[in-house]
Amino acid sequence: MVTPGKWYDPISERWIAPREIHTIASPRASENHVLEMQRSVEIQRIWRLLVDSCASK
Repeated sequence: MVTPGKWYDPISERWIAPREIHTIASPRASENHVLEMQRSVEIQRIWRLLVDSCASK
C-alpha cells in the first residue's frame, strides 16, 4: 500500500498531511477503502501536476 506524504498547498501556504488510515473489518468497507485510496492518489497526482504547471510559469 502506498502512503502519500505531506504536500505543500500554495494557496493556503501550508503543508497538508494525509488523513490517517484506519483498519477496516468488513469486506464491503475494505472495497470502499481501496476505491477511496485510488481516488485519493489520483487527486494528489492531478494536484501535483497543477502545482508544477503553475510553478513553471
